[in-house]
Amino acid sequence: MKRFAALFFAVIMIFSLAACSGQKKTALEIAETEINGEIFTYYLDQVKQAPSDYGLGVNPLKKDLKAAAINECKKYLAANTGFNEKGLRLTSSEKVEISQTVNNYWIRFENHYNEIGVSKPTLTKIFTSNAYKDALFAAEYDKGTGNAEAEAILQDYFYSNYISFRTVCAYYTTVDGSPMTQLEKTQLMTVIDSLAANAGTDIEKFAEETRAAGYSLSDSVILKKGAGAYPEDFYEKVSEQSNNTVQVIVYDECVFIVWKESLKEKGESVYFSYRSACINDLYYEEYQNALNEYLETFDVKEKAFADRLVNKIS
Repeated sequence: MKRFAALFFAVIMIFSLAACSGQKKTALEIAETEINGEIFTYYLDQVKQAPSDYGLGVNPLKKDLKAAAINECKKYLAANTGFNEKGLRLTSSEKVEISQTVNNYWIRFENHYNEIGVSKPTLTKIFTSNAYKDALFAAEYDKGTGNAEAEAILQDYFYSNYISFRTVCAYYTTVDGSPMTQLEKTQLMTVIDSLAANAGTDIEKFAEETRAAGYSLSDSVILKKGAGAYPEDFYEKVSEQSNNTVQVIVYDECVFIVWKESLKEKGESVYFSYRSACINDLYYEEYQNALNEYLETFDVKEKAFADRLVNKIS
């Protein structure tokens, strides 16, 4: 009986190891480099979970799902190859951040990744490659603060496309959530107009006055042109406003008192907080176009195993 049990468990272990190693089989050869099943599966799953992020509609066809995943595998390979060819290195803090990110993902999604056959070491490879992509982009387009011409372009973009302000916002609803009557709206606007008219130039005093009236002045908000957090024309109206002044902006559902701040008066530290975002805004599309042209040169050979993975994921 003991011999039978030992044999049984030995067989189980063999099949378990075979299942684990199966995902390590080559799914693709891209530019003569093997891409294993786990890497390919990860990207298949990513495309399936959010097809619109990859230019696909809901419930994409298998061939489109596969094509998008293959393209992501190309990017993965390009990042790894380019990072090494340029002799770049990740910092200790970047490596720690990758480890923490992988651990957090594994805690949240371990069951899912085990189900589709993606291991934790593979997640580490994926997120490390993502860091390589960021490093390559920065190496190409971040000229450093010592490059006066490049820095002037970034600063001009920042101060031309971002605004800073604080607001008092009031909605046309009562405390119980019901719509205000016209009389209540009129009374509200009387208070708002009075607060705005007497705002003065001392923002702390203005904050006290708004509290006394039953409202609150928000903390500073830095808003990028085109961001969707506020009504459609909000950015344009505030950007035209002079610094350190107040205006009332009325919408169908609410009214704002906007205190416009000067970004430059807030100091260079604010600019440096958004510097990377400005580089991304200015150059990411150019980078992507160049990358896509480069990816087109990659020769891809699909293995039969790849289609089995597509069938499994889809």
